[in-house]
Amino acid sequence: MLAMLISDLGEFGLIKKLSLAIDNVGESRPGLRISIGDDAAAWDAPAGTTVLTTDTMVEGVHFDLAWMDWADLGWKAIAVNLSDVAAMGCVPTYGVVTLGLRDDLPVDRVAAMYGGMAEACKRFGCTVVGGDTVRSPVFFVTVAMQGSTGAADPLLTRGGASPGDAVAVTGAVGSSAAGLRILQGGAGSIDAATASRLTTAHRRPEPRVTEGRALAKAGVLAAIDVSDGLLADLTKLCEASGVGAELHAPSVPVDPLLKAAFADDWLELAITGGEDYELLFTAPRDVVERVTAEVDIPITVIGEVIAGRGTVTVLDASGAALDLDGRGWDHFAGAR
Repeated sequence: MLAMLISDLGEFGLIKKLSLAIDNVGESRPGLRISIGDDAAAWDAPAGTTVLTTDTMVEGVHFDLAWMDWADLGWKAIAVNLSDVAAMGCVPTYGVVTLGLRDDLPVDRVAAMYGGMAEACKRFGCTVVGGDTVRSPVFFVTVAMQGSTGAADPLLTRGGASPGDAVAVTGAVGSSAAGLRILQGGAGSIDAATASRLTTAHRRPEPRVTEGRALAKAGVLAAIDVSDGLLADLTKLCEASGVGAELHAPSVPVDPLLKAAFADDWLELAITGGEDYELLFTAPRDVVERVTAEVDIPITVIGEVIAGRGTVTVLDASGAALDLDGRGWDHFAGAR
């Protein structure tokens, strides 16, 4: 049986089908007045601070349908936006999705992508309330996500780091970049368990929403999510704060399976790889200790903030500076 294509269903039939696929997640959410189906979504806003972020994933740039499952694509499209909200110390609320679709795409695959979005929304407590669909020669997915925090709650930014602060990161880094290398066929022979764990890290990242709230409440003032790479993102944070940093390579937390599978270049993957969506932050040591006791995932101190402006030095176990080939993902430089 031939699959139904976008061109067979048409824009309005597709919108109706995708509205059902997203399953109106959170339609009973307090304050939501109008969801998908009107000219705009509407909700009653609580007093406090609202944040808004957006991210686009383009076929051939951010993913390849030869190795990216459609439901995983939907999950990741939501998750990368939730990570930005988490890095501000906020709770995600509502999102809208814009699809750029080739008319030869199978409808059931696009619906499966929306199923992955629904999974992420249910997991992290947000709701897709609308969006747009357009015909495009290149398939892309754009999500815009809103988050909020109470009037009395602090907000995390990139600009609050001070000399003397510790540099810390949640979870482990490098697994997503290693997973991407495996998916692209550039990793040689790797056992199935390792391949599964590392590729899952790339296709289904876990945004640290709960941890972002904990950081803000504990008194952390500077944070960023690790999307473009640990070194690149720490550099951005330092530039925004007008400081420098020293990063201790032996302290960087890495999955033991990654170290075993990529014995020669695990450190470069961990420091420059990107798309881990962990939270990188700076704070006084006592604040780091306090937040470490309050969250369920590991937090590791990996360096310290020093005087300077936007300069980050990576040090080895002897204290010597390392010269790494890549500094992180740049859409227009194209180097990781």
